[in-house]
Amino acid sequence: RWLNVTVAAHLQGFGSVSEETMDFQATLRIVREWRDPRLLPIPEGRPYLPVDPQAVLWTPHIDFSNFKEVKVATVPHKEFQKEPNMWVTADGKVNEVTLYEIKVTCSMSLQNYPLDNQLCSIRMDGFEGVLLAWGYPFIWSDHGPGPLLTDATAIHSQFRLREIEMKAYVNSFNLRVEGKGCKYLSYVCDYRAADACLVDNSRCADTLSSPECDYCTAFPGTCDKHTQTCDLVTEATSMEFTSIEIQLHLSRRLAYHLMQMYIPSTSIVMMSWISFWLSIDTVPARVSLGVITVLTMTAQSSRTAPMPEVSYVRAVDVWVVVCQLFVIAALLEYAAVDFIRRREDHKPQVAQMMDHCNNGTLQVVCTDPQVPDPVTRTPPCRSRSPADKAKRIDYICRVAFPTLFILFNIIYWPFYLCF
Repeated sequence: RWLNVTVAAHLQGFGSVSEETMDFQATLRIVREWRDPRLLPIPEGRPYLPVDPQAVLWTPHIDFSNFKEVKVATVPHKEFQKEPNMWVTADGKVNEVTLYEIKVTCSMSLQNYPLDNQLCSIRMDGFEGVLLAWGYPFIWSDHGPGPLLTDATAIHSQFRLREIEMKAYVNSFNLRVEGKGCKYLSYVCDYRAADACLVDNSRCADTLSSPECDYCTAFPGTCDKHTQTCDLVTEATSMEFTSIEIQLHLSRRLAYHLMQMYIPSTSIVMMSWISFWLSIDTVPARVSLGVITVLTMTAQSSRTAPMPEVSYVRAVDVWVVVCQLFVIAALLEYAAVDFIRRREDHKPQVAQMMDHCNNGTLQVVCTDPQVPDPVTRTPPCRSRSPADKAKRIDYICRVAFPTLFILFNIIYWPFYLCF
């Protein structure tokens, strides 16, 4: 037979998300409620009775399953350690409150980094016939409408908390059991409004118990409850166990990466376009500008070095490579136009005179007797001088390079932000 255990949680801190070690740290206060008929009735007139911290009561077997480190937070002052963390009601319900400092694994996919969304979870498993479910223990009724609260003023992370999903489901040690992992309860909470909360703890310390601070330190989100039929929720067996999970839907904050990577690299690419507006004869200026932009872009790309080495291409890698190609192409473009321009110095004098075509006008005299007067014709010059061709290439690049870079941005940002 299952022992029903109702669980609520308060996420008091979230941060230190590491892509290198694929984990994150959190401070989580867990409230558990179950009924123990073996407890003696409490005196009349008392809705509940605190349990002495030195007393030892039986508690359900619940473990964190995807943790790296779990530490029960303790208060260093001896007087506070004597405060109870367990209460018993008249009908035998037990409420236990425990504060955990945990480090939990989070497998991340970094193809879209730094425009990525991640899904990290905190999972607890109940064994020996423990049926876990999200709900409202009696000491939780005054905290808000949801079984999970978040201290929005304590979440300092490079991620934005978009949504939280709380699930309760049944698993089995038998891999061949049909319906393994069937879900019987879930809460889906929208947390996008949490960004409007205060993010400075000192302000809430100055205005303690103000409505604004109370709302932000116990932010409930906007939640929808869903219940489903799970065939495995029958009599408890040694092969089955239940789990509850907090799934955190995270989106990376882009402001830091815009200021440190995207805007500086865009400025370097735009600076390389100045070369197209300089005279072809200013060789030192154009070569120096091209080399400086290439070296600066190479140094800028080194900012991605601290990231973990992965076997796939990330969004930031695509951006860096394309920016490097643009600045290198600008340098190679001047090498090409300078080579074309210098061809004019090696042409024979006769060929140069023919290219000028008598300044564009050729006098042709007709000797036909039926034509009373000579006719003057002005045929167009069929070929331009090498210097004109070089200037024409510069003129085309003034338009082509910005157009291609804008086109790349139009494709890049929707692709990685939407998919």
